Amino acid sequence: MKSKSLTSFALASTLALASVGSLSAATIFTDNAGNYGGGWTNGSNGGTGFGAWTITSSGGTGFAGAFIGDPTSAGITGMSTTSFGLYANPLSSGAFAIAERSFANPLGVGDSFSFQWGINWDSGTGGNKGFSLYSGGTGGTELINLNNAGSSDITINGNNVGFGYGTAAMTWTITRTSETNLQVEATNRDVSLTAAPNYSGNITISGTAAPDSFKFYASGMQGGNEAQPYFNNLTLTVVPEPSSLSLLALSGLALLRRRRA
Repeated sequence: MKSKSLTSFALASTLALASVGSLSAATIFTDNAGNYGGGWTNGSNGGTGFGAWTITSSGGTGFAGAFIGDPTSAGITGMSTTSFGLYANPLSSGAFAIAERSFANPLGVGDSFSFQWGINWDSGTGGNKGFSLYSGGTGGTELINLNNAGSSDITINGNNVGFGYGTAAMTWTITRTSETNLQVEATNRDVSLTAAPNYSGNITISGTAAPDSFKFYASGMQGGNEAQPYFNNLTLTVVPEPSSLSLLALSGLALLRRRRA
């Protein structure tokens, strides 16, 4: 005959297991330039799941800054006409613009971050535009550097991803697939190819290096709207960890199996 305590524990375990399904759905946080009404400035914080923006720039002997604008004016396709943009020109002027922010919580295993990135004219000699992902804040450890400089090549941590020239907005997705691995995927900027090869690669990180912040940047580019990089549709997908209630359910089932054996 089953004891009353065992029966109660079994019931609690069953109810806890029933709750697992409701806890398993990922939570999606987003932000886009449309949330800012044209007023994207240092300290702005639209959307959900992210910290406030820190925007810094220096024109040097040229011009630099951050704005919200229309990528089609730069010949870029596939993005909202209201997107984030950076400018920093001309070449060798020392001009730079940086827009950075943190995640509300560091990326855990199973979590992913994606964004659109659009570029038309490639950065001239000495110019750069790109994205970096960090652990320990943007002054900490750089885990990923996505960069375009001097040619049509786009590199990740110095390695060419194989994309040629193109004007289509790319969607980049970074997923922490394990404690020590980041999977990076992207769509090709050249959609004129019959079968445009996309990019997929893996980057090894330290198990203690949880991605927690990122930045978009531009520096020393040639003049002209077509040189300006745009980005938008920041999406953070968070997979919940098993709750203590779920763990209790699993423990209960294990206990029941042992009692039945």
